[in-house]
Amino acid sequence: MLEGLEEFVQPIRVHRVVLFLATGLVSAALAIGQPAPVAQTGQTKCYDDDGKSITCKGSGQDGEFQYGVKPPAHRFVDNNNGTVTDTLTNVTWLKNADCYGAIPWQMALNNIHILASGICGLHDQSKPGDWRMANIIELQSLLDYGRQGFALPPDNPFQKVSPGTYWTSTQSPAAPALAWFITLDLGPTVFDVKINSFHAWPVKGNSKLPQTGQNACWNPFGQPIPCAGTGQDGELQAGVAWPVPRFTDNGDGTVTDNLTGLIWLKLSNCLGFASFSDALKSSGKLHDGSCGLTDKSKPGDWRLPNIRELQSLQSYATFAPDLPAGHPFLNVQPTLTWASTSGTGFAAQGWFTIFGVGPSVFEDKAVSLAVWPVKGGTRNSNGENDDDNQGDE
Repeated sequence: MLEGLEEFVQPIRVHRVVLFLATGLVSAALAIGQPAPVAQTGQTKCYDDDGKSITCKGSGQDGEFQYGVKPPAHRFVDNNNGTVTDTLTNVTWLKNADCYGAIPWQMALNNIHILASGICGLHDQSKPGDWRMANIIELQSLLDYGRQGFALPPDNPFQKVSPGTYWTSTQSPAAPALAWFITLDLGPTVFDVKINSFHAWPVKGNSKLPQTGQNACWNPFGQPIPCAGTGQDGELQAGVAWPVPRFTDNGDGTVTDNLTGLIWLKLSNCLGFASFSDALKSSGKLHDGSCGLTDKSKPGDWRLPNIRELQSLQSYATFAPDLPAGHPFLNVQPTLTWASTSGTGFAAQGWFTIFGVGPSVFEDKAVSLAVWPVKGGTRNSNGENDDDNQGDE
């Protein structure tokens, strides 16, 4: 009888083990492979407050940690039909990055809506409606914060890229007569009135980047309009949908972003305002027992986020602060907030994001800005073990 029972019980034990392992693997996969993890910034060097290159080890800077998904070795694929596919994001770009020249925002939307094979060097069999103006996250994804003079990854196959300003299909919800643009020579993300003339860069394909959060549309004068047929970010909402809930309050002073997997300090303003160097130091010293933390964290577990990590929190549907609605963070400062990323070519300045209306620009490292620490994410093994990672003298 016992032998028969054992024969019956044993498969159940095996199934339980398999189920346990499978559950663990799924949990691990969710922890590591989030819907839209943040990519590396491209910065591999470190600089002091005067802009002098320093050894990265122990600096706490972006160049030391190099957090984020590492781009493939051969990131861009020239499809030999007038298009280029970015294998990091799955977005396909028009190879001719300046087919239209500098034009107003609405004209750029209209021109891209009718873009098709036979125009702008295309012979990809695309039809009108296949292409769209890049939204702000798509255009930001091309930036390489380790480059100077031209903030695009090296060895890209694009043609006629202007170092000037490029429109995005994303508008400012705080002032919808303004649309977002990016300057490709250095990388600032700002907004301007839609009647001004900037360049425009079409994209197509199912992006692995997150959606911007924008779901409304406006005319060039900022008046609300129906989204259908506009080609605006609010209509197309290209990218990976945000998980529901977007954030998980872990009950220990931390909040997990279920879109990126990053873990943020819930009491966002606990470290106050500081210079770039002091922001790096105070973030690195954060630990359990401070700032409402009961997460068993130790000094060195937390860090100042890089510029892409900061930008990953932003919603382009809200402002003051520009965070997803219903977020669980406390005392968010809708102001300039330091990133751990230095300016390349202007290294006495560091990058920041404004959590009021959203621009990402740079400021002198001596200035006191807000500090919001993060932990978790994917760390580049090269950055982790590189003791001699230095900038160019």
